[in-house]
Amino acid sequence: MTEMLRVLFVDDEAHILRGLRRSMTSMGDEWDMTFCASGAEALALMQREAAFDVVVSDMRMPAMDGAEFLGIVRQRHPETIRVILSGYADVESILRTVGPAHIYLAKPCDAETLHKAISRPIALKRLLSTPSLRAVLAGLNNLPSLPDVVLKVGEELRSPQCSAKSLAALIDKDVAMTAELLRLTNSAYFSVASPVTTTLQAVRTIGLETIQALVLQIGIFRQFSGNPAVAPLLENLTGYCLATANLAEAIAASMGADQATAKATHCAAMLSRIGILVLLDAYPDTYTEILAMIGTDMSLHAAEQQVFGANHALIGAYLLGLWGFSPPLVEAVAFAATPSTGLDHDNTMLTALHAATSLSLPLASVFSPEIQVQNRLDMAYLIEARRDGLISSWRELAQKLSGEKT
Repeated sequence: MTEMLRVLFVDDEAHILRGLRRSMTSMGDEWDMTFCASGAEALALMQREAAFDVVVSDMRMPAMDGAEFLGIVRQRHPETIRVILSGYADVESILRTVGPAHIYLAKPCDAETLHKAISRPIALKRLLSTPSLRAVLAGLNNLPSLPDVVLKVGEELRSPQCSAKSLAALIDKDVAMTAELLRLTNSAYFSVASPVTTTLQAVRTIGLETIQALVLQIGIFRQFSGNPAVAPLLENLTGYCLATANLAEAIAASMGADQATAKATHCAAMLSRIGILVLLDAYPDTYTEILAMIGTDMSLHAAEQQVFGANHALIGAYLLGLWGFSPPLVEAVAFAATPSTGLDHDNTMLTALHAATSLSLPLASVFSPEIQVQNRLDMAYLIEARRDGLISSWRELAQKLSGEKT
């Protein structure tokens, strides 16, 4: 039997808490729910009792607002998933909650929306077997970016000639920046009609003024400050992700995907290795040792699983699910290397990303050029998905794009 989820709701208005209690009645079999009227009361309760899995807080509260409350929760209980409910889509609210909150939801929020927002990351979180790793992921503030790119983005934002196109071109050069920007743009604060999957879309949706405040005042992009020897690995990883994303998008289009799905596939591929960023940032020495372990006898996934209890694909999928990216995109990131273990065989993004990662440059050689590792297509999956007849055309696409790059 699945253990009940402990969820803490915080709102200073009694009638709101009563409404939440009524609307969430149907979750009584799955969630053990507690309701508090202030951040101070909630913090005292969390100090006395066993850890809560999720905290859902209103933004506007007297004495201690939602941003301040969740900031303290992040410090004291980093493994807790933090959700903010706000009826105010103003820039100030966005700036103050962009760090403390994992999930942004607009008020009024119905029970089904809240359930979906929480259930996706919880399902993936339970697959991460190492408690210390779960704490690192849940306590993550933002992903590390290349120092040179962070500097150039700051300079561009200060330039009178800065445009959406020029800024997006710079952000495209860094996986972490791309992830952070798309995460925020797709949150409930901006109420976008359809998922935003490119940095240019994101910049145009948020606007240069808001991005300027996020970058120059709040520091949404954090430059990597660890071992200097790791920086080239981050740069190589970004180049690899971009090449894979271009191929994955082309493969999705060759399968008859519409433009929105093809662009979402590009996004999935670009973000598919953010789990590596997390591990390199949190465990730089250990991860460089892992890179030395991989080769013909052990894959990178297997080495990560052995040391951390989870591989980078699952870590990345957990983060993307936590941040509210679409389930098909999250599934593609989680199972790209082993699609047969996925939930179904009708996910175009998963098929395209698997094909792209299998037909492009091996990831291991990005970190250690001397390693000779063969990527492998999951033929059982492709046959069941009835896509095995497209492999030769995919190989031609891979060769063509590789030739264009060189």
